[in-house]
Amino acid sequence: MGNTVKISFSAVTHVGSSCTVNRDRIFANGKFLRPSAADYAQISLEMVDTKLLFSLAGNMEDDESGISLMNDLKRFHQKALLSSKDINVKLDELVQCVEQSSNLIHSLSLGESEFGDKRPSFAGILIDEGSVAAVNLGNYRIYKLEGETFKLLVNDYKRAERLLKMGIISTEQAELLSSQQRASIEEGRTTVKKSDVNPIKSGITYLICSTGLADSVNEDLIYDILASSTTADEAAAELVEQALTSGPEEDVSAVVIQITEVDEKRMETPGPRTVQMRSISGGSRAKAVSAKHSAARRYRSVDIGKIVSLVVLVFLATAVIFGGYKLWTMIGPQSKETSGPEDPGNIGNVPNTEDPASSINDGTDDPDQNDVGDPDDNPDVDEPDQGADPDSQSDTQIGSEGVTYTVKSGDMLMVIAKKFYGDENKYKLIMEANNIKDPNKIAVGQKLIIPPDK
Repeated sequence: MGNTVKISFSAVTHVGSSCTVNRDRIFANGKFLRPSAADYAQISLEMVDTKLLFSLAGNMEDDESGISLMNDLKRFHQKALLSSKDINVKLDELVQCVEQSSNLIHSLSLGESEFGDKRPSFAGILIDEGSVAAVNLGNYRIYKLEGETFKLLVNDYKRAERLLKMGIISTEQAELLSSQQRASIEEGRTTVKKSDVNPIKSGITYLICSTGLADSVNEDLIYDILASSTTADEAAAELVEQALTSGPEEDVSAVVIQITEVDEKRMETPGPRTVQMRSISGGSRAKAVSAKHSAARRYRSVDIGKIVSLVVLVFLATAVIFGGYKLWTMIGPQSKETSGPEDPGNIGNVPNTEDPASSINDGTDDPDQNDVGDPDDNPDVDEPDQGADPDSQSDTQIGSEGVTYTVKSGDMLMVIAKKFYGDENKYKLIMEANNIKDPNKIAVGQKLIIPPDK
């Protein structure tokens, strides 16, 4: 996910003195305002998202023919929210959307004498995944205030003047650059232009203003108002108020967008504030109306595909780890010693790791070979009575005091019990005599007392 942007938005519009209806249309990230029935209107929003679109359009609607840039922008915005395309691609699509409506309006106005007074105008700002760009048509302007830098995003006709003041270019170069910019501005009156794509930063303020405001308020005063205002509501209302002191004939509109925070983490989204509209008697001056917050909240949709993929990945990883562990326990050396003596499958299956000459037969080949043999052949068996005759004591006969036996490799208590008692199940006698808790825990070389058979 790209950078999440938190913005404060405010738009104020007032009908011009020579107009009967307000033709300015405000689009605020899916919400649009058509204040044609009111002299004054204001909309205020606070929102958090990664994809945002704000614009101001004039003379881009025709009710009789059904041409409506606002409806086209709404469809474009819904498509852009679901699209993963780069911002440059979306910017080109926005340009095409504006051009299409502008061309239709132009074709309808051919032959009308008032076409020059109804020239279509548009100014919009697109924010997408941490990047921002602007689209401009006609005389509407888009300003950017970053620190002490105040400039136009598109058709910057003041650039030559700024460069000249900074001493970067000479007077001759400034005149040449100004002439080129004037030609570019004239071209921009009928051609949709776009700005460069720049990274979005917190603390930046953008202003979209109509021709009525731009012609009535000089840029120095616009800069002072934007720089000194603490809120977007305050800045937008004061700009319109200053413009109305000159009695402009055209509609006066100011759209202020403050980038208050840029963060890669998702932030809680406050709902939009209520839109307030009111009519004002002719000749009176508009005052700022404070907007109220609503309790609505917006949240972005959850990506179900990513969640399902993550669950499947975790399930597969768990299955692989469990299967590997089971395979290791089956073929590993521990598997030969993990089965207890009470497991029927382990009876008689004792691994033989010694030399065949000295190993103890497990009794599966010849029952007669279960005897240990003479004591002289088995030096690990110690008789308690040293004075007894070796020939008179058999391996299967245990004296009254028992026999001491040294554990060999591969021995188990059941095997030892069968060797001395002839019964595997009497291994518990050896456990009791040697205080052994676990029949599997005997060590090679351990001395065991073989008690008499009870």
